[in-house]
Amino acid sequence: MTESAGSGQQDTQRQLRGSGLLLLGRLGSKVINFGVQVAIVRILTKDDFGAFAYGLAIVAAGELLVKIGLGQGANRFIPYHFERREYPQMLGILAAVTAMIVGLGLLGWLGLLWISSNEVSGFPADNGALVVLLIAFLAPLQAFDSIMVQTLACFSKARQIVIRKHVIGPGLRVAAVACAFIAGGSPAVLAAAYLFGGVVGVVLCTTLVIRQLYEHDILPLAPAHWRVPWAPLLRYSIPLISNDVVVITLTGVTTVLLMSTGGEAAVAAIRSVAPAAALNMLVAQSFVILFLPSATRLFAREDKAGLSHHHWESVAWVAVLSFPLFVMTFAVAPVLVPLLFGSAYADSALILAVLALGSFASVLMAFNGEILQVVHKTKPLVWSNLLVVLTAILLAFWLCPPLGALGAAIAVTAARIVGVTARQFFLLQSDVLGPVPATLKMIWLRLAVLSVITALVGWVWQPNVFVQLLVVGIACLWLLRACARTLNIADTFPEVLRIPWLAKLVSA
Repeated sequence: MTESAGSGQQDTQRQLRGSGLLLLGRLGSKVINFGVQVAIVRILTKDDFGAFAYGLAIVAAGELLVKIGLGQGANRFIPYHFERREYPQMLGILAAVTAMIVGLGLLGWLGLLWISSNEVSGFPADNGALVVLLIAFLAPLQAFDSIMVQTLACFSKARQIVIRKHVIGPGLRVAAVACAFIAGGSPAVLAAAYLFGGVVGVVLCTTLVIRQLYEHDILPLAPAHWRVPWAPLLRYSIPLISNDVVVITLTGVTTVLLMSTGGEAAVAAIRSVAPAAALNMLVAQSFVILFLPSATRLFAREDKAGLSHHHWESVAWVAVLSFPLFVMTFAVAPVLVPLLFGSAYADSALILAVLALGSFASVLMAFNGEILQVVHKTKPLVWSNLLVVLTAILLAFWLCPPLGALGAAIAVTAARIVGVTARQFFLLQSDVLGPVPATLKMIWLRLAVLSVITALVGWVWQPNVFVQLLVVGIACLWLLRACARTLNIADTFPEVLRIPWLAKLVSA
């Protein structure tokens, strides 16, 4: 092995071990949040949940709109200027982004108020409108909170971030659900409790940031000395707006269109299972936190072999680790959805399977967008995002009226597959990484075969849930054994050697 390849492999192993720890913390938070989602669906009627879920979709889109791409720029330049001790620029960016979030957030809420008062099609009426207007305040709050969390990361306050995001955040949602339950399943009380929790979270996070700014002698700097480096900030941020447009389209636009054609029940049918489908991205979202800095360092060293090894091995790990989540949300969906959400949502099983397929397709070709950013190839990223937006909108307009929530799910999944395929094509054409390794192709083949087998069990045979879980467990263990040498599990996680049966399973 060459020195370059060895360096790349060491970086990859460090990143995988660190990402594994982050995954465990994120998994706990996701489990609690998913439990909250199930409780909300159970507590509210289908129409009430549809209005509440519509509001959350508006919040997800609005959070990105009020940052209009500068949020991603702030996430890059705030730590950059902090590291260089350029505190006027750091505070200037913080102030500019905060002012933009507050201004656009207020403008957006007034726009929703106007839409509600004029009873525009595609917006809930009566109590549903009140729920949406209450919860819409979360959009600027969550946008500002995300900036504060990233600022805390500058000071390496990992424990505070974990407590804020993975302990206090889920805890506030649990408290909100408890309030709604005590109030007899009132969606307005739930929305108000969610809003109160958002305010508490922002106040807490802002207090922590201000304390750190004082401790590092940054904040005493007078506002007159603050500076905003607009040119580099905008050059970096503007191309990345397309990333935000994709999320806005896949969540906000399709939800609004679905509300106008199918009403609250149609929105409830897809939004009830959307968080379950999103669990397929859990591993990739956890790994990308450490993947990006590692990939950036390898690119800066001009270590092409190390970057290629780092990327493809990370993709392989993410694909294998995500498979249990995929098979649960895809193959076991017919029995899982009624069990979790009740018989009223039985038709959402197919919707969940379709959404899960799109999410897992993104996982199988993970990190291609991040690599394009690392190597400064933003144009292909913008073009692929444009394809996603056009595909989602055209298919949603075509399929939502006749198929309702299923049509929206098909539109979202098709758009995801088109986008990730386009990015993969651009990446391979650029010759940044070289061809896909044969070992990864073999992993993809195994995943495809196991997916078909488990889907036949879940959708055709349809045994009880315990039999299906047994089938899933056997499939996952076989996959782990078959891929153990390719993933180099024993070297990356030598702790497995202490567990005799697991060491034997991975052929260590």
